[in-house]
Amino acid sequence: MIKKLSAIILCLFLLLPSIVSCKDDGPSQLLSFAQTTNISNLSELNNSQVSIIGYMSTLSPVDGSFMYLMNMPYQSCPFCIPNSDNELSNTIAVYAKKGDEFEFTDRAIKVTGTLQIGNYNDYYGYKYSFRIADATYEILDTSDMDESLRLWQALASTDVISDIYAMYDYVNFLCMWATYSVDWDSGKDYIHAGDVMNFLHSENYTAQFAYAYDKGDKYFDDIITTVKSVDENAFADLISNIEDAKALAKEALDEFNSGNYSATKEYSGKFNDGRIQYKLHKQDALEKKMDGLWSFFSHWLGSWEI
Repeated sequence: MIKKLSAIILCLFLLLPSIVSCKDDGPSQLLSFAQTTNISNLSELNNSQVSIIGYMSTLSPVDGSFMYLMNMPYQSCPFCIPNSDNELSNTIAVYAKKGDEFEFTDRAIKVTGTLQIGNYNDYYGYKYSFRIADATYEILDTSDMDESLRLWQALASTDVISDIYAMYDYVNFLCMWATYSVDWDSGKDYIHAGDVMNFLHSENYTAQFAYAYDKGDKYFDDIITTVKSVDENAFADLISNIEDAKALAKEALDEFNSGNYSATKEYSGKFNDGRIQYKLHKQDALEKKMDGLWSFFSHWLGSWEI
């Protein structure tokens, strides 16, 4: 079965074991989340002392050995790039100093530690190309927050960001189902065209994406309504992005329902045994649109700073 991006919530309201939170005495480079969306922006800072301001995710491990830092409060959804085998997006793994533990807080914090670039895979299965190690944090006073931060916190408190992640998981499947794999009784294989509806319609027990498919256009419209309820003008670019995702979902579904796909020799190279896959005739064009929309949302998400 495809690994769902809606992984088990590890902790929502649990308090983590205690840690003394302290300020760093040495000089450090202040990072922004926007910088971290591209690893090339960080390459010169490898093994340097850095600081960044954000919020501790409620999915941070219960043992307090490390935390997931995000630029939004109240974040409790898995935060992975669609169809990426749990690769972190807009999230920074921050590791405590040896022997220390992080105590959970939902307040804005400033993290200070050593930036390390490499290929990391934590014990929850999340992957990332950099992390902050030997870190401490201090809680910030946001009583005098500016209007943009107030708006951002109002949006994040609706959980709509979690909904948009799930939306892109769904749209990605519609565009890229031929690249997904599944565990059948006979072993792992690609999803063929005849299997697609099993993952969409709620009448099927494997309907991973029924939460969106069964609602049709209303699914996207409800997300847009939530964003507009916070501030239609301030988040006009996000609303436009969701509307474009809605149009892309319709285009991909129309292609599938019209039978515009064909069998082809394995093109993804995932199994390396030459087996047959199905591929939408517009697969490459749909993938390009999906990547563009996701890239916009990912960078938009990373642009919000305290």
